[in-house]
Parts: sequence; C-alpha cells; structure tokens
Amino acid sequence: MKTIGQKIKELRRSKGMSQQNLAEKLDVSSQAVSKWETDSSLPEMTMLPDIASIFGVQIDDLFEYSTEKRYESISTKIEYRKTLTNAEFENEESFLLSESEADPSNHEAIALLADLYRYQASCLKAKSVRCAKKALELKPNDKGDINNICFGSDGKLFDWAASNHHELIEDLRKILRSNPDNKRIYFYLLDNLIDDGRLGEAKEILQESFKNNPNTLNDFYDVFIKEHEEGFDAARKGYENLADKHKDDWSVLFSIANTYSHHEDYRKAIEYWQMTFDCMPKPRYTDPFESMALCCIRMGDKKGAATYYQKQIDLLRSDWDVKYGAEVDRLKEKIKELQ
Repeated sequence: MKTIGQKIKELRRSKGMSQQNLAEKLDVSSQAVSKWETDSSLPEMTMLPDIASIFGVQIDDLFEYSTEKRYESISTKIEYRKTLTNAEFENEESFLLSESEADPSNHEAIALLADLYRYQASCLKAKSVRCAKKALELKPNDKGDINNICFGSDGKLFDWAASNHHELIEDLRKILRSNPDNKRIYFYLLDNLIDDGRLGEAKEILQESFKNNPNTLNDFYDVFIKEHEEGFDAARKGYENLADKHKDDWSVLFSIANTYSHHEDYRKAIEYWQMTFDCMPKPRYTDPFESMALCCIRMGDKKGAATYYQKQIDLLRSDWDVKYGAEVDRLKEKIKELQ
C-alpha cells in the first residue's frame, strides 16, 4: 500500500506542481516536502487539512486503504450523497478503472464504476439546474435556461422523437436475448413500452414474462396494461382485487400505490403506501414515507407531510444506521420549510 508521502507525491504530480510550489503554498521548505515524499518524515497532523484542500481531496484520501475498504469508502460517498470535487471523482474513477482493467471479470469494480458515473452525472445535473435558475432571474423567459432546468430535473419532454425510449427498449431486448437469466429486464421493458404507448408489444412481452419469469408483478402488469387501454376507472376494481390477493407482497402493493398516486387519489394511495411499508422486510426502504409526504403536500396537509419526512429520518437511523449526511440534511430542510 502507498504511504502518505507517496500519495502526496502522486497528487502533486497529477496537479503539475513542483515540490517548491507545494512548499510555498504550505509555508514550509521544499526539503520538508522532499522528506515527506521519501518517507523520511511525516507532515504534522495539523497540516493535513491544508494539504487535502490544495489537492481538492478529503483528508481520508491522503491515506491508502485496502482494496475492500476503498470499495466501501466509494460506496459510502455515493450512498450518503457526498458531493465530489473533480479531483476526488478522478481519483476514485482512476482507482476503479485500474481495478477493472487488472481483472475484467471484477463485477464489483465495474458495477461500482457505473454507480460512480451515474452519481456524478446526477450531481452535475443538480448544478446545472441551480445555475439555470440564477440565469433565468437575470434574463426571464430564456428558452435555453428553461430547458436546462427541465432537462436537469428529468422533466417531461413533449417532443415524441426525443422523449420515446426506442434505443433503451432495443438495448434491453438485446440484453435479454443474449442472456435469458436477466429476468428483471422483463419489467423494465414493460415500463418503457407502456410509457411509449406500445401496448401490443407490451402484451407480448408480458406473456413471455408469465412463461419465463414467474413473479407476482406479472399480475400487476396485466392490470396496468388494461388501465392504459380502458382507463383508470375501468382498472380500479382490478387493482383492489390485486391488493387483496397479494396483501403481503410489498412489491405488488408498491406498484399499486404508485398508480393511485399518479391518478391523484392521494388518500387511497397513502393507504396502499402504508400497506407496502408494513410488509417490507428489514432493512425497510424509505420510499413509502417519501411518497406519503408528497401525497400530503398535494392535499395541502403540511403537518402530515412533515410527519412522514420525520418518519424517514427515524427509519434511516433504525434500519440503516444513518444518522448524518446529505439525505438526513435534505429531510430536515424539508421539515423546516413545511413548518
């Protein structure tokens, strides 16, 4: 494993800095920096925050961890929604790329790299939205700024050619054909086909799923397709029967609750969200409480919404041992706004 001196040397070179440059920024001699990098001495602990700041990394990044701990560290940063500096992102990316190149069958490294890219993209989208909002204040009604707000927030696109899921659907079909063990893909295919209004194809995929992918969600999609053909009112009884049939299956109840939320039947949706949560195995997801809070907001019930946001905070602590971090801060801010 690399020593702290080797890490400093690596980071310094990646920034194109000389030992003298670094020494001047830290108000030490170049000889001191040289001694650190040759492991003849260590920097004072009080200097570590300044060293990390110069390189745009966290103090922890100055120390070398085992591969397992490094994976865990990256996962934790993503899970807790920690904003990464460019240097931090490049550092983690470089590590995972080297791991995946050394062993092309290393699923953990490749999957975590995908998570890292997705997370960084979401952070950049959020930055785009913040900047676009400020720009719109300076120049009202600017189409480019409004587009950036909508695109960065994953808003709905009216343009059919731009908003349909044709390429994704074709990719999912290819993945499923190449390896039928990817059975979860049936439901992703159904979601995108139905969203695109390709109901005939969706029925064909559902029949394949009933045959090759035994899962209670097949029953849900049978009713879901009917809803898109005949309307929500025509499918309502089917959803009620489905909820009664699968009253202990949180995945089916979750899907039904989603549907009622989409159709503004918020009180019934909250009932199904609660049923969903009640039969979830531990550790339980926070999605039901987040959805119930949004339903309350739509109904003008700020007190109820605050209660459900607080339930999320309590659940993060009890089931996930998460007491601090960006997600907890976000929920506390939501409660503050509602109060």
